[in-house]
Amino acid sequence: MKRHLLLVVGLALLSTSAFATKARMESLGQSGANGSFYLSDTRNVFRNAALVNTTKNYVVTEWGSASATDATATPEAEGGWFSEAGTFGYGVYLNNTQSAQVTHYTSLATTSKNNDVNRTGYAAIGNKLDVFIGADMGFEWGVNVSISSFEDEGVSQAYKKEQSGMGVGFGVIMGDLDAYANVGLKDEAKGGAAAGDKWEATMGINAGANYKLQGFTLFADYKKGGVEETAAGVKTENNATEMTVGAARVMEIASSGRWFYDLRWYNNKSEEKITAGTDEYKVTKIPLTLGFEADATSWLTLRGSISQSLKGSGEMNLAGSAPAATSNNKKTQNANTATVAAGATLNFGKLKVDGVMQTDGSNAYQSVGHLRTDDLMGRVSVHYWF
Repeated sequence: MKRHLLLVVGLALLSTSAFATKARMESLGQSGANGSFYLSDTRNVFRNAALVNTTKNYVVTEWGSASATDATATPEAEGGWFSEAGTFGYGVYLNNTQSAQVTHYTSLATTSKNNDVNRTGYAAIGNKLDVFIGADMGFEWGVNVSISSFEDEGVSQAYKKEQSGMGVGFGVIMGDLDAYANVGLKDEAKGGAAAGDKWEATMGINAGANYKLQGFTLFADYKKGGVEETAAGVKTENNATEMTVGAARVMEIASSGRWFYDLRWYNNKSEEKITAGTDEYKVTKIPLTLGFEADATSWLTLRGSISQSLKGSGEMNLAGSAPAATSNNKKTQNANTATVAAGATLNFGKLKVDGVMQTDGSNAYQSVGHLRTDDLMGRVSVHYWF
């Protein structure tokens, strides 16, 4: 279902201590899937499982479709519950198909302009379950185990399709240092355009750390993964690495608001091995993000951000795709990279409603610059704190 919400007078908002959704992260220019390197939010538990000890005692639902490919305009349905028992924190989450340890190599594999290795026609990650547990033993630690499975023996097509996956994540928090490692152990789909087709992700890893230093947060994040596809007897491979290094600062504006900025260096290298040869791609960016969040009234918090790459380029060497000779080994400057986002949180006491503000009624998010009160919020999430 579409996650739209009509603004109703009389809704009322949330304290800044209870933030828990993709909507807030995307409105602030961060990752809706895995949270932020430096802004406090419960989505961060998907990056660092140790945060299960500090983000607990709530239930959250992300509105959307069970079959959607998750995006702001077409969100997927997901949600979970987090609680505590003594010194332990724990949680169960359903259908988060975007978490780092299982799917980051899928997104990495689609960064190339000529992507022959994709999941089209194969079973998507299905019925995914994440289980979290952690404790404080002088330092905070956490573990996340995820599994997924799907099988169609031929009801929807003339042959069997199936998917199975497994991942594990580890995290620690020691004073001003947070560190994590998320590993995709398995993601395999059988049955594509034909019964014998196979899509399989190689073991992927996402590791990183952030450190608080004199009001700043320094962070580094590394990802590596790959995909092998065999279709009609032809094998295609895609491998990619991704590195992000940056610094950020959050500054309070009295007790009712805050503003922040972060500067990052981002690099992605991928190669695609097809029958004719190997294509190589390189992307480098230096994005700057500025944002704010403020309590407009006792019942409403507003937030927004703008991001732009200060410098960036792409370069390719398409030995396998036979491009024009002038295309290879030449850099293309990234142009028109500025993006804006805005969102809000509404409060019903312990029940909170988050959303990303739509730009018009057609889900053209961030593209038109219109604000329509008949279709005000997308990426709607509801969370209850107890």
